[in-house]
Amino acid sequence: MRYDAAVRAALAIVISLGQLALWALLAAASAHLLRLARWGWGRPLASDAPPALADFPVVTVQLPIRNERYVAERVLRAACALDWPRDRLEVQALDDSDDDTRAIVDRVAAELRAAGHDVKVIRRESRAGFKAGNLAHGLATARGEFIAVLDADSVPPRDLLARLVPPLLGDASLGFSQARWSFENEARSLVTRVQALILDGLMLIEQPRLSALARPLQFNGSGGVWRRSALEAAGGWLGPSSSASVTEDLDLSYRAQLAGFRGRQLAEAAVETELPSTMAAFRAQQARWVRGAGQVLRSLARRIARPPAGVSGRDRVAMAAHLLRHARQPLLVALVAWLPLTALGVIRPLVDWPWAWPAILALVWLSVGAYYGAAFTRLGRAPGAAFVLAPVVMALSLGLSLELSAALLSRRSEWARTPKSGPSQSGAPLAAARDAGYRAPRSGWTLIELALALGYAACAALAMARGDALPAAGLAAVAASFAWVGLASLSN
Repeated sequence: MRYDAAVRAALAIVISLGQLALWALLAAASAHLLRLARWGWGRPLASDAPPALADFPVVTVQLPIRNERYVAERVLRAACALDWPRDRLEVQALDDSDDDTRAIVDRVAAELRAAGHDVKVIRRESRAGFKAGNLAHGLATARGEFIAVLDADSVPPRDLLARLVPPLLGDASLGFSQARWSFENEARSLVTRVQALILDGLMLIEQPRLSALARPLQFNGSGGVWRRSALEAAGGWLGPSSSASVTEDLDLSYRAQLAGFRGRQLAEAAVETELPSTMAAFRAQQARWVRGAGQVLRSLARRIARPPAGVSGRDRVAMAAHLLRHARQPLLVALVAWLPLTALGVIRPLVDWPWAWPAILALVWLSVGAYYGAAFTRLGRAPGAAFVLAPVVMALSLGLSLELSAALLSRRSEWARTPKSGPSQSGAPLAAARDAGYRAPRSGWTLIELALALGYAACAALAMARGDALPAAGLAAVAASFAWVGLASLSN
């Protein structure tokens, strides 16, 4: 009995400290989101025409392609349609495909070359380094002073280079400039709507603010232009590491920052892209991004802690904070682990404030809604929908917390493709859905999430039977989060 009491007392202390830490973290995150929302709310996007150029530098547009039969032709034609002198524009189709995409790329490239465009198809013997290795292989023969990158699903506006290159010409300290993304399939489902909301917040509020304050900015991997000399000074696409990060964009961004170059975000320019259309594809993408952030943190931690002269302490803190942002995932897992114990009265925390969780969650909802609502106002949309979708964002974060926590600690470096199905008005999405090679793999965490959903639903029923409506509501919300993510992931 004494042993049991001691264990309960120790758990009560641990849970109390964990709750206080989590409340403090959520309060700080909410304050940060409200500060971002204040900066962006009602701030209109610039509508000025691109500046006129007296001289046009040579630009190489790199198109990394890997088994993209539904979008490869479109991106090739869109790259060649950019409003830039033909003799100053080189397009590299960096084709790592092993399916019939190769034939499509060869056919379209031949047509475009016959029409007078400088289009080169470049293939390599192995896929070493994944996307970063592909880009590095093409860079070795690129003739451009500036290097633009467009993923296979990109549909850039004709004036993209006319908007992104002039800032680089006018400021030698800029390593890259980039556009935001817009989304061709945003309205397809709840999953795509939430993804668009999350990325709109990043690219319309967070990144433009960092850019305006000259703080460290992440390159988004597509829809941007690099100064070649900055790219090479930072160590190129692959960097000095023997193994490339699966988020080469983040890795290169911070290596360039440590080499003395900044980035700039032009929110007024938008490159249309395609969102992962299923939960399975979305979670595979998110796991890769989180795993890559962990890789970059491990590879650059010492350089950020002891940077070269010229890198301010403020910038070091900003880079470290960005790389550590996914540490919230293990905290969410901890919350999931102890909630049944406290909700069912097995363990009573030393700090037991019944209305603390409703209050902090209301604050989180308000701040998340305000942050994404600010992004909506920049797009000229009513912000109300952001507040409606805010709880869905919160549920998605909780539902994915197990897999993303594991991804953060993982040292695996394989590349998980995000399949693209092309424009929704064609028959391509239906064809892609039937094509096993263009479907995302099912996550091994799905069954665990469904089991947890059942377990938390049972705990919610027990709490309700005890007359504890508030704890029952919390347990039911967790059950719903895991159930949604798990069930939606069964369809890939």
